Amino acid sequence: MSLRNHLIVLLALSGCTAPPPAPEGLDASATYLLREFYADDATFAAGVQGFMNWYHDEGVAMMGTDVNAETVGAFALADLSEADVAFLQLPTELDVDGETIPRDLARAKGVVSMAELDCDWKLTEDFLVRGDQHVVFPSDWEDYERTYVTPRDVFQAATEAGDIPAVRERIDPFAADFDPTRWQETFLFTENRPDPKPFLLIDVGAYDLHFDVRHGTYTIDGEELGVFSVITYMPQPALNPGGGMGILQSYTMEINVQRPQGRTLRLMAAWAEPLGGGIEPDSALALSTSVSKSRAASQRLSDVCAGRATLEP
Repeated sequence: MSLRNHLIVLLALSGCTAPPPAPEGLDASATYLLREFYADDATFAAGVQGFMNWYHDEGVAMMGTDVNAETVGAFALADLSEADVAFLQLPTELDVDGETIPRDLARAKGVVSMAELDCDWKLTEDFLVRGDQHVVFPSDWEDYERTYVTPRDVFQAATEAGDIPAVRERIDPFAADFDPTRWQETFLFTENRPDPKPFLLIDVGAYDLHFDVRHGTYTIDGEELGVFSVITYMPQPALNPGGGMGILQSYTMEINVQRPQGRTLRLMAAWAEPLGGGIEPDSALALSTSVSKSRAASQRLSDVCAGRATLEP
């Protein structure tokens, strides 16, 4: 009997199931992580490993690549499918300036970005779960309101103690009978209303944003590493109060992986559909600006951690 088959037998006898194989390639890994954000640890960790495999094979070489019209194709992601976002229970139609239009996932174009931060993963998590994101990222937000559905202090106490309960089953935070407090040490559930600064020449008002965080210690690249991940999406479009422009769809999946010497690898996949300004979602301008914006936010975080920048209220 092969070692793999022997392991499968042992797992079956112990009542466990073998972890799924890691997805292969950037597109498969990014969409897998989005779909499996609320899955059990073994399933979710397989997606992190798939993303890391792609990073080692291709992503490292892209870290220092300038993003422009000629190079942005290397950062582009495949379109999302309905299966990728079905669990989010999104409306099939969008209300845009008084008109109802179908939600078209093919119009939400995606990119990947990556950065290595001068922050350990726990401090990176601390900055990203703060409520005053307009202070952490002043170039991105005019203002930011965050309500914690589950307590931030309980979630971060688990981080500091290194005692994060394992997730052994898929959870469904959208179920009517879901109790978020059962998972409050492993997931942080929040409600958000950010007011962004103009992006891609598009100026919108404050909008609702779904933002959840999960963390844990997973075996990645043969090591036990701390990982925290973030999923965000807009239930409805973010529109300019005067009409005619906005962001119709936005979905992001972010992972932050512990690295040697107190650093953190930040990988983000983001899909968005802008409206107005003569900007098409798949244009080089839209895609390259999205990558550059993500890189700038990571650089800001790294600079604050290293003392090269400060937080000012």
